[in-house]
Amino acid sequence: MKTRRRDTEFQAPLLSAFREAFEARDAEENPVKVVDGERVIEGRHARQRRSDELALKRDLSIDLVALLNTINLASAISLDGLDHVQNSILNYGLPDISHLTSDERAVDAVRGQIAQALAIYEPRIISDTISIDKEVRTNEVDQRVQFSVSCEMFCVPVDVGVNFVAELEVSSGKVNLTRLPV
Repeated sequence: MKTRRRDTEFQAPLLSAFREAFEARDAEENPVKVVDGERVIEGRHARQRRSDELALKRDLSIDLVALLNTINLASAISLDGLDHVQNSILNYGLPDISHLTSDERAVDAVRGQIAQALAIYEPRIISDTISIDKEVRTNEVDQRVQFSVSCEMFCVPVDVGVNFVAELEVSSGKVNLTRLPV
């Protein structure tokens, strides 16, 4: 990872503009005016797509939670012979993991599935930098498997390091993300 100045502005992805518009409730207003017979659209159209590191990490965190808690299409129907669908947005998410136990082989498979989902469905993450370590904590009441994920998010002018913990509740199949970069 390259070094950067403390006050560096990062180029925000286009999706951030839609998220900001949603949060500002832009659709509730009609910013179209007619001046001298010409249509004038006011708003933040002159603002450039610039953001700081914390805003980019916040946006990434929202999307990571959605990705890792979505069950993909291949869990419901067979996608054999449908190679393009297997790697398309139609198959977004992780395989259904609610049937797993804390068996070592199954846990290793989940680690690979998380890495594959990040590489395919999160284009801001540089796939070559994804590193996932696991820690299995078995307990009669609460079986959990923790995956420490570290990677780099592609940014302009420099890439940004991202670290978080994905905690799998074996009994429910739910993935909780902690230590998110917000």
